Amino acid sequence: MSNLRNRRKNLRKAAAALTGAAALMALLTACNGTATGSVKTDNGAAAPAAGNSTSGSGSSGTGTTSNGGTSGGGNTSGSSTSGGSTSGGSSSGGSSSGGSAAGTSVPSCQASQLGYSWADPGSGTGQQKHAVVAFTNKSGHSCTMYGFPGVDLVNSGQKWSLQRTNATPKRVTLANGASTNFAITFLVPAQGDSTTFTPTTVVVTAPNQRTSFDLSWHGGAVLLQDGATHPGTFIGPVGE
Repeated sequence: MSNLRNRRKNLRKAAAALTGAAALMALLTACNGTATGSVKTDNGAAAPAAGNSTSGSGSSGTGTTSNGGTSGGGNTSGSSTSGGSTSGGSSSGGSSSGGSAAGTSVPSCQASQLGYSWADPGSGTGQQKHAVVAFTNKSGHSCTMYGFPGVDLVNSGQKWSLQRTNATPKRVTLANGASTNFAITFLVPAQGDSTTFTPTTVVVTAPNQRTSFDLSWHGGAVLLQDGATHPGTFIGPVGE
């Protein structure tokens, strides 16, 4: 009878030990498992749980990813989900904006491809008058001009290189056959002025060119102020 009681006690101890071991195994399994939405690691960096937005940098550049769209990053391969778009870099399969596209540049107008003529050989009232020179594009294609031309008033014994205004030039694009102008503002001598200069020729050099073209001067005598800091005879930029 004593042996039977001991045998039952040992069986109860064994059952308790097995139950404890099973509980411990279940606890260890729960601790080592991965729950839905938990943080995983990728090369040592924490990855966000699914559905979150992340701002960070990768091998393709720095960007912000939010629910299927990418902005501000580098190259992205794949299609964007509904409502997603890609900006700031190139994209394959999705919409893209902000990338640079190679455009065709318009060349500068060359001196040999221009026509030179008077749009107005000299007009105005009072002492200050204006003469207007036209540049015509004869290149067969569009070209651009920017800045100030060079202008010399010349006669048989003297040359006067005119100063520029302080106006800000603008870039002018000329289609083939189109023209643009610039103005020569000049002072005519008043009665009693002794420092007069009567040009016979205007030597015109297009902006950023070295080859000049001669036009006959029709404006008459000019008040000579070649030594003045702010003379009343000067030139403006093209397209003004």
